[in-house]
Amino acid sequence: MDKDDSFPPVATEPEDHGRPPPERQRVFMARRLGAVVAGILILVLLVLGIRGCLNARKERAFENYARDLSTLVQQSQQISEGFFARFSDPQNSSELRFETDIRADRSAADGVVSRAESLDPPGELSNAQDDVVEAFQLRAEGLGKVADQVGPALGDEDFNEAIEQMTVDMQEFLASDVLYARGREEINAVLQQEGIDEDVPASFFYPRVPGTEQPDLEWLDETAIQENLAAIAGNTAEPGLHDLAITSVLIDGVDVSPDTPATVTAGNPPEVEVTIANEGDTEETDVEIAVAVSGGDEPIDAEEMIPRIAPAESRTVTVPLEPAPATGSAVTIEVTLGTRLGEEDTADNEFSYEVTFE
Repeated sequence: MDKDDSFPPVATEPEDHGRPPPERQRVFMARRLGAVVAGILILVLLVLGIRGCLNARKERAFENYARDLSTLVQQSQQISEGFFARFSDPQNSSELRFETDIRADRSAADGVVSRAESLDPPGELSNAQDDVVEAFQLRAEGLGKVADQVGPALGDEDFNEAIEQMTVDMQEFLASDVLYARGREEINAVLQQEGIDEDVPASFFYPRVPGTEQPDLEWLDETAIQENLAAIAGNTAEPGLHDLAITSVLIDGVDVSPDTPATVTAGNPPEVEVTIANEGDTEETDVEIAVAVSGGDEPIDAEEMIPRIAPAESRTVTVPLEPAPATGSAVTIEVTLGTRLGEEDTADNEFSYEVTFE
């Protein structure tokens, strides 16, 4: 036989023209794996970057809150020091000047409350923020209540009750210190946990014994308060019947009533015309009239004096309001006539009016 047909032909694998050579395939897979690894690294870096930004933002929020609150604490401390310094040493201050200064303190304390309410604390500090705001509110309210008692405390009628109430009002300052201390403790604990290098300072509105944190009990002593008040307007009243009264108030020519809101075309500047009468039987000297405007862009305090007013006489003073209150919004205008030592009827010595300037 020419050929050996006893063995079948050996099968061979057909050539695959679509598959790249093994070396190129390995290179391709390595590149694909490198791209995947690079993508994962980029994703990790993005996550870390975002987390870092969030952490930095959170840290700034804690720092800004602590610094802003520390500024408010300083302002509140300044109000406290001024208020109690006047009480300790009136320096021949008149009753009206003393009361007006306290009401100015109240207005400044209200500003601290407003700024405290506008703080934006991180969520971890929300409860402590409530304590802080309430503490500042108690301080402002206490100042207002003390101012309300100055006139009665210097009068002959119910002065003991007024002085007793004043000592109660002083306790609101103590309560505010307790509330603030609780909020401060929580705030500083959270700041420490978060690794924030800030510390909110202590704040004592009620005076402390020098060198300690113990409350000075003088301001809860009715006798001590009465002695301090006695120095404001003298130790004794002039003999006779003392009775001054506000009989009319015109604002830029409009006769206003305490019970009815009024709209007034504002002058430049607006003027408050106050008429008072001496309804007693004693000549009065250095009679002070104060006008305070609140509820506008900024508080306004103005004052005029009548050198002398005889019994049964009426006198009129004009008090300009500068800077002029903003137009379009209602403001509260308080007109206060200085109470005379020994004056029993003081119901007509102070009135409040709601006015909108246009």
